[in-house]
Amino acid sequence: SDYYDDNGNSLRRQFLKAPLKFSRISSRYNLKRFIKYYGRVKPHRGTDFAAPIGTEIMSTANGTVVESARRGGNGNYVKVKHNSVYSTQYLHMKKRAVKVGDYVRQGDVIGWVGMTGNTSGPHVCYRFWKNGKEVDPLKEKLPSAEPIKDSLKSNYLAFIVPLQQQLDSTQIQ
Repeated sequence: SDYYDDNGNSLRRQFLKAPLKFSRISSRYNLKRFIKYYGRVKPHRGTDFAAPIGTEIMSTANGTVVESARRGGNGNYVKVKHNSVYSTQYLHMKKRAVKVGDYVRQGDVIGWVGMTGNTSGPHVCYRFWKNGKEVDPLKEKLPSAEPIKDSLKSNYLAFIVPLQQQLDSTQIQ
């Protein structure tokens, strides 16, 4: 279910701030990071959220799974296309819960934290694309969710007006 204000605008964000319940960020998006595993400076185009192995990883927004595979340094990973602008990717999973073509909703479990690929501890590396370019999700101004559909708006407004009037006339003692 979604929640809307009195004008039909969604009260939730299009994206969750993080793909899991976590205790700390172990590594931030950094294009000049020294990566111990490689022994050199190499861009880190993701945000690493440390969590115990087996912690649920959630899709941060509605979308379609476009990749679900195991590949090299990424280990087990899932990539979700949310719309023509945004995609997200989740790396180093212990196990994937979705396959290519699956539709996922914000908050759906898509896998579990692991240590597959190039990693020194259990975490999920969360990558965020905007217009095909990886960006820092913690610095990105994330869009609001879609407002109520135009086809439903008149019914919605007709339903909430009496409720608003009732609230407005309530006296607080």
